[in-house]
Amino acid sequence: MPIELPFTVLALAISPVVALVFASFYVFRREPFSQPAIVAAIPLGLSSIAILLGQSAFVLLRTFDAIASGRAAGLRSILSGMLRAQRPLVWGFLDSAVCIAVVFLIAGFLQYSRDTGVPVIHAYVAVPALVATVLVLIVLFLIVYLQYGTVDLVMMIVDNHRQQELVSQYGTASPGYFASKISARLVSIFFLSVAESCALIIVGALDLFWRQKQNSRQALATAFTVGALVACGVSALSEYGFVDYLLHVR
Repeated sequence: MPIELPFTVLALAISPVVALVFASFYVFRREPFSQPAIVAAIPLGLSSIAILLGQSAFVLLRTFDAIASGRAAGLRSILSGMLRAQRPLVWGFLDSAVCIAVVFLIAGFLQYSRDTGVPVIHAYVAVPALVATVLVLIVLFLIVYLQYGTVDLVMMIVDNHRQQELVSQYGTASPGYFASKISARLVSIFFLSVAESCALIIVGALDLFWRQKQNSRQALATAFTVGALVACGVSALSEYGFVDYLLHVR
């Protein structure tokens, strides 16, 4: 069994569990002001993405290590490793986006069916908790951007049709330069992803339990929720584009 399979299963299970738990909050607790649960569900659900990003970096590092040690060689080995690294990310992005949307829809349906007059997102959350959530999510999508650039660089190197693009960006750099650059990025992505997955879980707990019921953060929470959902969609499409491209190159 590949070493990455258990981590993929674990990561893909996180968002459905979060959606189930938070949906039960709305259905059984009958608490009209439980809307911070929506805000808390986002970082908790997206912790799966951080795990999959770390796994992706680890898979790519193992692929290049196998090539360097002579245990594998050729374009086929690189493409196979990249597919193993990218496919779980596509599943993870879609998994998280669907589960967060489910929590949002259940919250909205129950809120309007009870006719409480309270908006769907009426977040009584302390400002420090919301600010920490926003900052952590920004860092997460910066990691996604770094991983995107790393994979794109590898694809430029292995795809003969993109050699001109590679030369225009990096000139006549040596293979050692690219190996050093890619390895440094992958190591950074791996350790940042491990730290980020822990931070997302902590921040989700802060959003859920550190509530400040004097002031509603409705506007900030709404922008935060919609922004996370849009970012999930864009990231999923980007990763799907990578996998589709790799399949055609193969």
